[in-house]
Amino acid sequence: MANTFKNSKYIDVTTSVVTLYTVPSSTTTVLLGLMISNKNASARTVTVNWIDTSVHAATTTSLLNEVSIPGDTSLEVFAGQKIVLEATDVLKILASATSSIDATLSLMEIT
Repeated sequence: MANTFKNSKYIDVTTSVVTLYTVPSSTTTVLLGLMISNKNASARTVTVNWIDTSVHAATTTSLLNEVSIPGDTSLEVFAGQKIVLEATDVLKILASATSSIDATLSLMEIT
């Protein structure tokens, strides 16, 4: 089994749900951290959902739900925690305003 450290990022998150990361088939992923940066002077809200496709009927779990990020600041999510995703699970993100939020996900893929 190989362990590969990677990152996934989405620049200028939109007000529509977009995919931040999809676990490849035959892979387990350990989420190590998520940095969300607000590049605007005004506060913005962010929602991050995990779609667990490993169950019979895919379920959505909210990891962040309309969390406010003050202007010109960053929020570190999962600090000191680990979340394990299975093959084909998906992380999705959306923001309250377009072109204000950048998201960077740190992870380890186990193949």
